[in-house]
Amino acid sequence: MHARLIITVVGFMTWCSHSILVNPTSIAAAEGGKGLETVRGHACYGFGDDQTPAQARRGAMVKAQEEAVRSVGVFVKSSSRIKNFQMEEDIIQTTSAAMLQEIIVEKEERKPQEICITLRAKISPVSLEEMIKQRLGAKEIAQEAQATLNPPQPKFGVKVWTNKPHGRYSEGEKLIVYVQVERDTYLKLDYFQADGTVVHLVPNMFRGQAYIQAGKTYSFGDEGSPEQFVIQEPFGAEVIKAITGVQPFDVTADDEKPVGDSKAYLNRLRGIKVIAATSSVDLHSESRAVTEYKKDSPKQRPRP
Repeated sequence: MHARLIITVVGFMTWCSHSILVNPTSIAAAEGGKGLETVRGHACYGFGDDQTPAQARRGAMVKAQEEAVRSVGVFVKSSSRIKNFQMEEDIIQTTSAAMLQEIIVEKEERKPQEICITLRAKISPVSLEEMIKQRLGAKEIAQEAQATLNPPQPKFGVKVWTNKPHGRYSEGEKLIVYVQVERDTYLKLDYFQADGTVVHLVPNMFRGQAYIQAGKTYSFGDEGSPEQFVIQEPFGAEVIKAITGVQPFDVTADDEKPVGDSKAYLNRLRGIKVIAATSSVDLHSESRAVTEYKKDSPKQRPRP
């Protein structure tokens, strides 16, 4: 089981040392004798003179694998929620890249400008169902975190951003978070992860109330930071949220723990009365297998 996040707190001003290793439940459940389901997919890929037959074959394979995923009963049952959350592409790509097993090409047809492939493969419905639940849960929490405690008229500007402007991260990459405010204020900064946990960057049991200065950029996760964030499973939607106030925040015993449950924490957040301004940034994490899958997926050329 991989670590979703490693935080090493080596002191923020005068705080003491501590190390935390957070191990989430893997999205791929151990099979334990559970059977695999056989699925089939068929697709054709049209290509132009600027693509080779090998590229076209890869395109046909990708489309056929994705059609096989769309036929899985678990996916069909969850398709309406998946589409409502605009997660169809993410779910299909993740499943095609990392969960289809024993892929066998049953038939391949080559035409002058088109290649068609029919294939069969095996998949664990149990693992797919767990992955879908995890992805949907992460998306729900991310949306709730974005919407919670947003004052209609913020008193000043707050900016949160990361080391990747587009907010998309692949397995093994490093995440760095930056915060800047327009006036001196108290800061509450949280990282809502795809595994359903929330990391309290400030305040927590190692960092007291954080009073930050206007115009100064504060970083979390860079080389000189006590936190180190490395993207690992499970993957999906995540959010970094900053909440600022002109008075210190009331901190409960649960909030002082470096890592907690996202849903319980969001319920407690609604009781905060000293909000001056908030800001958040969306993140999306994916496995290395999905990243490579996307690289190897040539774009379909429009047919004349």
